[in-house]
Amino acid sequence: MPENRLVLFKLWVYPLAVVTGIAVLLYVGVRLFDFELTTHTLSWFEVLFQTKPDYVGDAIGGVSEVLIAILGLVITVVAIVVQLAAQRYTPKLVDLFVTDRANILYFMLMVVASTYSMLVVYSINETFLPFWGVLLLLVLTTLILGLLLPYFQHVFRFLTPENIIRIIRRNANAGMQRVLKKPSVNPGRRLRKLSTVDIPRMQVELANSMAQISDIALSAVTQMDRNVALLSIRTLKDVMVDHLLIKRRMPSSWFKPRTEFFPAISSEFLQEIYKTRTWVEVRGFMDMELIFKAAIQEMPDAVSAVANNAKVVGLYAIKLKDTQVLASVVQYFNTFLRLSVNNRNPKAIYNLFYQYRLLAEEVLGSDEVLAERIGFYFKYYGQIAQQYNIPLILITAAFDLEHLLEKAYAMRVPNIDALMKLFLEVDDNPATQANEFDLRSVRKAQLRLASFLLSQGDDTLAARIFQDMKEEPRERMDAIRGEMMAVKERKFWEVTDRGVDFFYLDDQQKHHLNEFYNRYVTPFYVAREHGTHALLDKTLKAQSA
Repeated sequence: MPENRLVLFKLWVYPLAVVTGIAVLLYVGVRLFDFELTTHTLSWFEVLFQTKPDYVGDAIGGVSEVLIAILGLVITVVAIVVQLAAQRYTPKLVDLFVTDRANILYFMLMVVASTYSMLVVYSINETFLPFWGVLLLLVLTTLILGLLLPYFQHVFRFLTPENIIRIIRRNANAGMQRVLKKPSVNPGRRLRKLSTVDIPRMQVELANSMAQISDIALSAVTQMDRNVALLSIRTLKDVMVDHLLIKRRMPSSWFKPRTEFFPAISSEFLQEIYKTRTWVEVRGFMDMELIFKAAIQEMPDAVSAVANNAKVVGLYAIKLKDTQVLASVVQYFNTFLRLSVNNRNPKAIYNLFYQYRLLAEEVLGSDEVLAERIGFYFKYYGQIAQQYNIPLILITAAFDLEHLLEKAYAMRVPNIDALMKLFLEVDDNPATQANEFDLRSVRKAQLRLASFLLSQGDDTLAARIFQDMKEEPRERMDAIRGEMMAVKERKFWEVTDRGVDFFYLDDQQKHHLNEFYNRYVTPFYVAREHGTHALLDKTLKAQSA
């Protein structure tokens, strides 16, 4: 509340006081100057504050014209700028503007003052001067003129995209909070009224708010307005998180989705949304999908923002143990990956994989089975991207899976073997076998994990990795080690979103890589050259079992 008062003083009271004060000081100063230089019999009080009724009658008519002219000017300017802003951001902006309290009060003040001035003019005659009526008109006119600059400042500040988006989010959150309010009078009747009248209206208001944010984002993407697009995406996420935080306290009728919110989906999908109580989150992700489709070719930052904010929703779902919302997050990550693959957009897939992997690392602590499924999706979309000849994506999938496995191993998840199996199957693809660079890169990711496992003293899983790569030609394996040992800098020599070289190993990792070669790779190839590798192979299989 004190903050609101400070804003009121800073934006309205202070400018009004400055403008009015300057005008009054000019009036008093000039009148007193005239008082000293002019010959007359009046006192300074009479000079400042008294006039003749004849003059007042003529002046009041001019004041009335000025007020009406100001009203027309303000309406014209406001109509133009609001229409331009509505075309740029969202048509719903007009609704927000006309319901703003400051706009209503200022226009009401101007209309009342204009009407009042005409009534005062009508009431003046030769024998009667409504002194207090004229004084009130003078005060109203001064107030309107003094507030003119603060009001236009308010209008232009109101029409900034940041403010529009803030108001939309505030309205959305206020609607959800109203649903939570307990009935105060006649609980039974009030509750029935809430469930049959208020809740559908609040649902519409929330859905409209999310649509408005989506419209602003789509418009910003079209016009290449990066900051507005990113803010809109972030606000859409904020609305979803606001709902997640309170949805457990919502009445059951709140979760029944309205068909007009989902015009393009089947009745079966709509029923599933109802059962999982996720209509708000699904609606938000559908809006994000629209933004993603519009931005995938035009604005990479917006694509990254969609991925990051979808991850944030997933993290909140994990924290709040909302498995249905988390499942929706995973579904939409897969949808975003499919869209990116279809658009042959490696940068989008690259960024999606990164955010998806961060989400999967958090999922490990709450649902290792879901984390395993996400690991499968990494392998699947990496292989699909390679079939579409999209460069570097399978490599990215392999290294993200390697990071995920390191995390899973550190957390001692029970399905580490299943995750390892997925990881070792990344290169089980004819397209990978035919691509020397991709095959070597996947092997590097596997060798990186092997060095990590040896650093943890785990010979079993390290031997299992070697079992997967033992059929590789020795020349290839030696070349891979040489390439990995040759990387000296952690940062890649070009600017990338992740900022690191996938193939970099620190000195300790390089030590364990050499240990892996000395313990498994070199002895096996030497034994194979001498025809004695069968016994060694049997030993390694037993070790990796």
